[in-house]
Amino acid sequence: MNALAALVHFMLLEHLELIAEVGEMTVLGNVLKDSPPHLQEPCLVALEMMKFGVLNGEPFDAADRQFPQQVKYPKSPVSAWTKSVLLLSRVMSLVPMRLKNDMWNAEVDFDLAAFHSLVRVLKRALRQLTEASLSSILLKDMSRVKLLPPGFMCASPKKKEPTQPASLLPTFMPPRACMGIVALFFLRYNGDPANFNRELASHFPCCTHPCEDLQTAFFFWEDLRRCVDEIAEPLEAEELAEDMKVASTLLQQQQQKLRIFPDRSGFSAPNHQQQQQQHQHQQQQLSQQPLLQQQLQKQGMFVGGCPSQRGC
Repeated sequence: MNALAALVHFMLLEHLELIAEVGEMTVLGNVLKDSPPHLQEPCLVALEMMKFGVLNGEPFDAADRQFPQQVKYPKSPVSAWTKSVLLLSRVMSLVPMRLKNDMWNAEVDFDLAAFHSLVRVLKRALRQLTEASLSSILLKDMSRVKLLPPGFMCASPKKKEPTQPASLLPTFMPPRACMGIVALFFLRYNGDPANFNRELASHFPCCTHPCEDLQTAFFFWEDLRRCVDEIAEPLEAEELAEDMKVASTLLQQQQQKLRIFPDRSGFSAPNHQQQQQQHQHQQQQLSQQPLLQQQLQKQGMFVGGCPSQRGC
């Protein structure tokens, strides 16, 4: 079961160009591996949206008709503050929140609704890619279906970890934009800092832990910025890196004002020695790859799909 799940994951990562055909990591895969486990999926989604050029702080353009005037949606060009707020709220909206079993009885945001229409398209494509990778393996040997446990792609969260699904394979369920709306409330708050937690809870009564989830979103922003800074030069993402730098300044000022900071508990960045050990382990895996491929081919399992000579 675990071997089957691992193979599906490897196929998915290869199709997303996070690992190369020879098995080594790409630039994107190298930065994603250092993200904390509970934030790797939203980080992957953010990097994929960056690849398609839709992760930025620019307002959306109307397609067929103009946006309603009542929305008061900004038009390009916008100020640096507005651009930073749009980018921060969009990025943080990728992080799921812990919610009560109730309707969302707080305000909604037009920009985040438009942004999440793109997120839903991407996540649906990622889920279909996962299902296609699994189908490619099972069609070569239908007896492997017995290896799959019940609910192997169930999107229901774990009891002890409400933000993590209990599935064997990634489900890529679209998150709601709740975290982005809470982030907007934080960024626009001008009241007494001593009253912020109380007002946060009163504005968002359906959120079980709004302040803790907000701190997790801050940490996610920091982690994504680390990824973008590392890939900015090789992937020509300098403009996004600069926009995130400006937005980080605004975010840090508000964090200092309200005394709410990222939650880094339970996570430490890999040090130089750990990175060296990881590199040695990767080189060892590469040296063993030809033997592994031979073993997989004997079992009729091929990473990246069926070889052309098989005709399947």
